[in-house]
Amino acid sequence: MTTLIIVRHGESEPQNEGTSDKDRQLVKKGVKQMKRIAEFLEEMDYEPTQAFTSPLIRAVQSAEVILDEMGLKLKAETLNDLLPDEDPSPLAEKLKMMQGTVLIVGHEPQLSKLIKSLTSGEVELKRGGLAIVEIDQVEGSSKLEMLITQKALKLI
Repeated sequence: MTTLIIVRHGESEPQNEGTSDKDRQLVKKGVKQMKRIAEFLEEMDYEPTQAFTSPLIRAVQSAEVILDEMGLKLKAETLNDLLPDEDPSPLAEKLKMMQGTVLIVGHEPQLSKLIKSLTSGEVELKRGGLAIVEIDQVEGSSKLEMLITQKALKLI
């Protein structure tokens, strides 16, 4: 059994002329959103054993905040497969072979496409949102267990 913790990066700097999209950083609100996710994951007893992130700064920072806030010594590995416009199918196949609890931090529309590739479910992962997907290798199935927005996390 594999548990995927799929997180869309937190609120980041707006895209301005002169600033490359890849260099946009988290703003204070985005850091707070990622801390909220870390707190929720701890409360729900999810502890990542592996972590992957898009190479874009806002995703890397989001993963770092989550892992640091959880007190984990884990370092997120960057994957080009998590860039916004990548085909999610190859990554989905790799994830189906993994074991443990895997944190994935990336962007839209790629993350929603990844969830659809794994579960056939149509979802939209809002900024700072969280999805939990369970993969059962024995049954050869995957299902969306949870989809939570920042608005809902504030209420928990």
